[in-house]
Amino acid sequence: MKLFKIFSGLLVLVLILIFLLKNTEEVAIDLIFARYDQVKIAFVMVGALAVGILTGYGVAVISIISAKSEIRSFKLKNRRLSDELNDLRNVAIDEGIYDNDVGED
Repeated sequence: MKLFKIFSGLLVLVLILIFLLKNTEEVAIDLIFARYDQVKIAFVMVGALAVGILTGYGVAVISIISAKSEIRSFKLKNRRLSDELNDLRNVAIDEGIYDNDVGED
């Protein structure tokens, strides 16, 4: 299965490279802070892909960190509740049973 994933990833990479090599036209790019007159469209696509990947990676990392933090807090709460339950189970049941019987004799 791992070899299949590697092969499919390489196949996708080769297809992307072929697609990018066919797009050799030059375009003008006007960003808010800069203007570029002659940029190959392949570089624009690679740049947009890189920005998208980095943004997705950042969002995924933040999501994973928050989920792990939530899991850690739930485990701590579960441990506290388990300790409390064990303490309640271990309380002596007959502490007050025989106190009332002493005065009846």
